[in-house]
Amino acid sequence: YGMQAMSGAVEPLADVPEFTGILTMFRNPLLSVVAGTVLTAVIQSSSASVGILQALSVTGAFTYGSVIPLIVGQNIGACVTPLLSALGTSRGAKRAAIVPVYFKLIGAAVFLVVFYVADAVFTFPFMDETAGIVGIAVIHSAFNIFTAIVLFPFRWLLEKLAYMTIPQ
Repeated sequence: YGMQAMSGAVEPLADVPEFTGILTMFRNPLLSVVAGTVLTAVIQSSSASVGILQALSVTGAFTYGSVIPLIVGQNIGACVTPLLSALGTSRGAKRAAIVPVYFKLIGAAVFLVVFYVADAVFTFPFMDETAGIVGIAVIHSAFNIFTAIVLFPFRWLLEKLAYMTIPQ
C-alpha cells in the first residue's frame, strides 16, 4: 500500500521529460550509480526513490540496463540517514552509522563487478528490455540479498573499518 501511495504521488513526474531525462541520461553505469545515490540522499529513503523509479517506469524510458546501476546507487544513498543521525553523537554511534556506508559501498562494488563480468561473458538478453515495476523491486531485493550473503562472513572487517575511520 505504501509503495502504491508513493508511486501515485510521483506519477505526475512521468509526464515531465526533464525529470525522467535526468535519470536516463547517463550511459556510464558509474554515473548512474551517482545519480541514484544523489536522488536517494536528497529524499533520504531508498524505498521512496525505488517507488519513484517504479512510477517513472510506466513511461517505458527505462531498460534493465539503465535501472540496475540506479538501484545500486539508491541503496548507497540510503546511508545518508544514519550518517545524519550520528552527527553530534558518541564515537560508538558514529561507528555504527558508518558501517552501513561501508556495507553498501563494498556490496555495490562487488555486485557491479560480478554482474558486468557475467554480462560480458553470457550477454544477458534482458538488459535492453523495458524495466517493469516488479522487475525493479526484484533487482532492489536481489542486490540487498546478494550483499548480505557476500558480506556476512566479513562482518568483522566492517567493524574494523569503522574503528579505522573513527579511532578511539
